[in-house]
Amino acid sequence: MEIIAAGLMVALTLVVIASRGQGKDTSILFASMLISVAMLLNVDALYVLADGWVGAKNFADLGSNLFLLTGIYFLARAIHRAAGPASYGNESSYDRWAKMGLAGATISATALFLLVDAPVTSTTFMRDFGGAWAAGLYSAVQYLYIGAVMAAAGWTCVRFRKSWTARVYTIAFALVGFGCLSAVLLVLDVLLLDTLHVLDIVAPLSVLSGVYAGLNSVTFFLLCTGLALPPASRKVAAMRETVRTSSVIAGLEPVWGQAVAGNAGLTLDLGVVPKRPDRRRRELHRMVVEIQDSLARDPDVRDKIGTKGLTKLSNASDHLERLSWRPR
Repeated sequence: MEIIAAGLMVALTLVVIASRGQGKDTSILFASMLISVAMLLNVDALYVLADGWVGAKNFADLGSNLFLLTGIYFLARAIHRAAGPASYGNESSYDRWAKMGLAGATISATALFLLVDAPVTSTTFMRDFGGAWAAGLYSAVQYLYIGAVMAAAGWTCVRFRKSWTARVYTIAFALVGFGCLSAVLLVLDVLLLDTLHVLDIVAPLSVLSGVYAGLNSVTFFLLCTGLALPPASRKVAAMRETVRTSSVIAGLEPVWGQAVAGNAGLTLDLGVVPKRPDRRRRELHRMVVEIQDSLARDPDVRDKIGTKGLTKLSNASDHLERLSWRPR
């Protein structure tokens, strides 16, 4: 289960990195990277290796959980900002409370961890040491914060559900909303496990541990799929757009060559077209403009390019207009 969660988070991170543009909110990037590290440290072999580097006294467990707490903060912030883009750049009351909660949970978890007697590396930390009250509180503090933050993020998804008109965003936020609900149920299960550990009531632990494993996988699947869907769909759309634009350019280039031939000062200078993801679109725009300028300056150009050339120019202009529109 840990490998599945880690794999999903790493995949989300790669999708976010591949599709991220300049000037975009970095919250989801930070969230995916931090949670990926936390999930990788939950893989037994990596945990044992990492814990050996920091003294073999389970400090890797503390590090993993601190990465998770910070990642969850950024994840919830990304959800809030995606649901209400107008709030980007302005610190809301939620942001302030979330930061204060993160600071409190981090400090409390660290202090409580230091009170736990866990002298040897354990890949089942809470199963081995969860009976101690400090260990129970160590886990409970973290998950209370995670539950509160994910409940707030889920409520945001519900509150803004009608503001999205594009189907991909509607599906994505539905998945994220259900993921937040699953996360809250996961937190309740963990809190119950912590309580039973401390009270030394062992009979229900195996059942609740099974529920935890299932909810953990479902939560990460829903959240990762929902968060990856918009950037992945944008990336695919951008690739398809580039292919289509390149095809339109190839068809229009002979027409452009005929139109600007012999007209001094009219040239498609690619040096002024920045090497950006939308470069092909800018090249097409310059071609269309230069052909139109040639038509305005020289009446004979219309006869040079003919009816087919005018049709290609019209199709290229229509293509550019479609590219300028994007659903929210």
